[in-house]
Amino acid sequence: MTVPVGADGVLGLYSAVGDAFAGRRLGFGRRRAALAARFARHRGAGDAGVAASWVAGALAEIGAIEVVVAADATPPARLHAFADAPVHGAHLVGAFGGLPSHAADIVRWHREHDDGTGIPDRLRWDGIPADAAALGIVHAFLEAVEDPSEPREPLEALFALAAESGRRFRVELVRAFRAFAGGATPDWDAPIELELPAFDEETALAGLVARVDARDSTTEGRSERLAAIAAALAERLGLDAAQAARLARLLALGRAVEAISPDDFDPLSRFAREHRTSVALRAAAIAGSVPRYAADAPYLAASAAWFEDGAQDPRAAVLALAVAADALPPADAVRRLTAAAGTQLDPGVTRAYLAGLGAPS
Repeated sequence: MTVPVGADGVLGLYSAVGDAFAGRRLGFGRRRAALAARFARHRGAGDAGVAASWVAGALAEIGAIEVVVAADATPPARLHAFADAPVHGAHLVGAFGGLPSHAADIVRWHREHDDGTGIPDRLRWDGIPADAAALGIVHAFLEAVEDPSEPREPLEALFALAAESGRRFRVELVRAFRAFAGGATPDWDAPIELELPAFDEETALAGLVARVDARDSTTEGRSERLAAIAAALAERLGLDAAQAARLARLLALGRAVEAISPDDFDPLSRFAREHRTSVALRAAAIAGSVPRYAADAPYLAASAAWFEDGAQDPRAAVLALAVAADALPPADAVRRLTAAAGTQLDPGVTRAYLAGLGAPS
């Protein structure tokens, strides 16, 4: 058995971001992907169909990244906004070069219902592609099993699916899923043999965080600015510049939540520290849930710490300096950063940054 290319890398990261925006436990999307792929194999799908079901299962909720709802939005307005999430997700998957083309259709229509009450297009019966309808069943089953407030045993979840047979779910697919999952609890995380293309991880990551940044006009483009600062500073310090740029981009994932909170505090204030700690810990949790990025998580978590808190890895210190430098007005940056050296910021890292500006340190 082999782990799919990308499953533990950038596709896993996209999936985890979808989990975060949907308010789910991290890893839900990848478990949904594994179950969807196995169910497709059970139904006789070939390698291409199994791969498409895996991709759609992993990325089914990534479209929520494009949905921004005002804090005071009415419940109907919220429902209307999120009804477009599968369409956004389908566009994102379709634009991801090299993925099975059928995966975008599965994402678009996996929330349709047999009786026409689903989203986004209110399709009915055989108008819903079978693979999309199957993913809808997989999603509902796993959602019931992993419900944080009232988790259900697999057999109980299967009975709940049967109760919706013919209304929300297609009768023959529910029957097939019960035959597939009713004998024993599936091993959600076991690898499955399939082929997916290799991706340029850094380009794909940059695209992901750019979408997170663009949700708020005050943060649009920030990650690339931070990446440039961090990479240049790391190179001056003899550190891995590519890793520093990656860390700067990953930090944006800490804002992968539905609500957009204020992000315009004075970067060296205690209010900003509380916000940065929250963002850094959330980014670390998302990165840590994906094997390819797990080693980056500790530096993300540590980046909000102040120098006076104790010893800090220079990679985290570079990230902290980059965040502060980007947020400060240029006219005040040298003075404020110099004053913060030794208390909030690592003095050696600060000197290296100021030297790069040609400022006395």
